[in-house]
Amino acid sequence: MPNLPSTKVELYLGDCLGYMRGMEAGSVDAVITDPPYLDGDFSYMLPDIERVSRRLVLTPGKLESFNWIAREKPFWEYCWRMNSKSLGGAACLHIGWEPILAYHRPLRPVGNDVLSFTQKTYKSMKGIHKWPKPLELFTKLIAHWSNEGDTIFDPFMGSGTTGVAAVQLGRNFIGCEISEEYFKIAKKRIEAAQSQMLLPIGE
Repeated sequence: MPNLPSTKVELYLGDCLGYMRGMEAGSVDAVITDPPYLDGDFSYMLPDIERVSRRLVLTPGKLESFNWIAREKPFWEYCWRMNSKSLGGAACLHIGWEPILAYHRPLRPVGNDVLSFTQKTYKSMKGIHKWPKPLELFTKLIAHWSNEGDTIFDPFMGSGTTGVAAVQLGRNFIGCEISEEYFKIAKKRIEAAQSQMLLPIGE
């Protein structure tokens, strides 16, 4: 049987700002990323991010989203409803959702402004990643803001969820991560996803 499409992956351990400033303008098809929460204002990087690709979707967290919107109003705002089963998430509506900012029109209709995906914590990230996102959420975002064969860039790669979703959907991926601990997790997860892509269909 034929193999699934192979993908190209480039991972960089270090500061994403320096890496981005070495990239050519418009060199990637989409930037889909989850910037750090409660760790400072990273919205100052918006001009550098938009220089490499105007097609940008990010999940900046509720407080930080005001900084990104103040710098430039997005094309549209979506909501990720995390279906939290915690007492706080069940009792307080403001805890059970997070904003998604899209700085470019999707290539195909999203279908709903509210995207519901249950929050999951993978064993490899337990006690390590503060704010993990469900793979299904980033699969949705990549599927609607890019095409097969496109290159996705994530300047805040974290544990590699965007990269896993990208290669599973037949996209190329470039990721930056400043934390060596997260980088190792991301590398392992993305390599595992690539290995599965090379298995014969039906196996």
